[in-house]
Amino acid sequence: MDFYHIDEAYIAYLRAADSRVPENKGGKRPYIGIVLAVEEIDYFVPMTSPKPKHLKMKNGKDFRKIDQGRLGAINFNNMIPAPKDVVQKIDISSEPDPKYKRLLQNQYIAIRSDQQNIEKTARLLRQLILSEDKELTTHDRAIKQRCCDLRLLESISQQYPVKN
Repeated sequence: MDFYHIDEAYIAYLRAADSRVPENKGGKRPYIGIVLAVEEIDYFVPMTSPKPKHLKMKNGKDFRKIDQGRLGAINFNNMIPAPKDVVQKIDISSEPDPKYKRLLQNQYIAIRSDQQNIEKTARLLRQLILSEDKELTTHDRAIKQRCCDLRLLESISQQYPVKN
């Protein structure tokens, strides 16, 4: 389970169809996330840097803390289908900022040790998002509403022009 950046043009392409797809942070420090295969579809799942609020939050169906929130979190609500040609693997060892490099190394270790739970969260959330609203509880409908529209995004991601 490695870390990746995702192509800015691809994000813009998805955002044109679903405004819930978050923008890259203006290129300052772009998305970093993990890529998970769920039902034979690769998904990019963005991470967020540590914030004090993460220490108080609980893991949920669309959110998972990294090392109990001390190292940030994984925002499953923002997971998007990601063909292999739109993600670029990150070489943590080449990160020039030593503090940020250490954070990435620690996140990597924590995520590797929690890999089964992370994969399970992605799989269950995808099932929830693809479920009909009438099959969901009020709470699960609220979760679905704050997540990217995977049914739509899976469809249009297959139409994204492949780079040569």
